[in-house]
Amino acid sequence: MVRMGNRCSNNDRRSTILRKLESSDAPISATAFGDLLGVTRQVIVKDVALLRAEGVPIFSTNRGYLLIRPVQLPRREFKVRHDYGETKTELALIIEHGGRVLDIKIDHPQYGEISADLNVISPKSLKNFLESFERPQRLSRLTDGYHKHTVEADSEETLDAIEAALGEHGFLSEPKQ
Repeated sequence: MVRMGNRCSNNDRRSTILRKLESSDAPISATAFGDLLGVTRQVIVKDVALLRAEGVPIFSTNRGYLLIRPVQLPRREFKVRHDYGETKTELALIIEHGGRVLDIKIDHPQYGEISADLNVISPKSLKNFLESFERPQRLSRLTDGYHKHTVEADSEETLDAIEAALGEHGFLSEPKQ
């Protein structure tokens, strides 16, 4: 930490605040930060405001500051196969069961794995996706309809239900044993 007398520089101070918040599960007060960094509580309040303005998700509680950590929802990759004409059915099935289709991946014989973000999360986003598709049959022909999707859901049980539905419709290329 670069010190200026007993105090550190503005950037070093904000970096220290961020590091301490990242490593703590408990709130840290502005006073505690001030004592640690040799500045007043008000300087810390301004530093936190600047960090928030930069997009750092800091939450204020009556006991201090906490870093908001995004919740990682359960995800699963499904290996599927179908004809181009069944794309809408496959994606709608996943959405209807509570899933969000994050991407599509294919294994290209020459270039290896190729992936693209889909972010199909609702009937409306499915409609938009299908309308924006130009000549996707070529991709389907390239892999004989085999591809993978990363699907996100609120629970493992929802992912299990999606897997069962894909299996019932004959979309899974490697059904669970």
